[in-house]
Amino acid sequence: MLSRIAISVLFIAGFAKANAQTDIAKLITLDEFVVSAGLEDFDAADFIRQIQEDTTFYQAFLNLKYFPHDMKSAMVVYEKDESERGTLQRKARQFLSTDEIMWVDITYEKTNGKLKKRNGTWKYLTAEMYDEVFFPTEKQRVGNQIVEKEQELSGSGLDKHKAQLKKMLFNPGQEIQNVPFIGDKMAIFDETMTPFYNYSIYAYSWQDSIPCIAFSCYVKEGDEDEVVIRDMTSYFHRDTHEVIAREYRLAHNTILFDFDITMKVENKLQEGRLLPSKIEYSGQWDIPFKKPEIISFQIECANYVLQAGKYAE
Repeated sequence: MLSRIAISVLFIAGFAKANAQTDIAKLITLDEFVVSAGLEDFDAADFIRQIQEDTTFYQAFLNLKYFPHDMKSAMVVYEKDESERGTLQRKARQFLSTDEIMWVDITYEKTNGKLKKRNGTWKYLTAEMYDEVFFPTEKQRVGNQIVEKEQELSGSGLDKHKAQLKKMLFNPGQEIQNVPFIGDKMAIFDETMTPFYNYSIYAYSWQDSIPCIAFSCYVKEGDEDEVVIRDMTSYFHRDTHEVIAREYRLAHNTILFDFDITMKVENKLQEGRLLPSKIEYSGQWDIPFKKPEIISFQIECANYVLQAGKYAE
């Protein structure tokens, strides 16, 4: 159970709320182009507060699980020498009824290699979580309204940790509790963690078309063993302040698990809604009593329909 919880949590990157944004702002390198780009009134402390209070990234995930759309995905399981052990390709369509019942119909699937056991369960924990989060087999009642943490994380056991995964995966502004050895190392703005990081803010044109303000943090040389988040960059739309993209790397070695993960999520705006368009994951795990896992996957989402019950076969 602990290893499954760890796999779930470490899909994510997170940082906790800090109590002194002004002090943190003093640690940040501010690119001079932020000023030259016409942002003379830019305030680093206010921007840090915005990062910590942001809910747009999590809202995009809720929209992903809510609005009908098409999905195309590819997953690869690797050997230690990086040769392919197995692959899984899928195409799917997500539906939403007028009474907010969501279900996923897999329209195409091609498998190469042995990814499942004889009883039909997954051999790999990463593949299991990937399947459960993005391709649920059962119909689910869904909503795309952000609710209080206590209400959202109700339940117990693995179901609770799945809920935590969904929240933390797309809302890295919360503390990660009850995860041994790493939970307290995720808070990049905590006063115990700031000595290990470099921070910067700079102007950036996402895909040469969307004006953004980027926030980046990366671990200082020699302090790698003190952190879990090795680097993270978030791209905020300069006008709407929504997270257009986020990319990060997690790596750590404990007595319970050794992992190195990179993840990138791209969002798009459609009719005023922030919607995930691409999710990329690449990670390796070494967990006691389990074979090491090296897995990557990519999911592309398109053809969103922003109205329930309007996606016909």
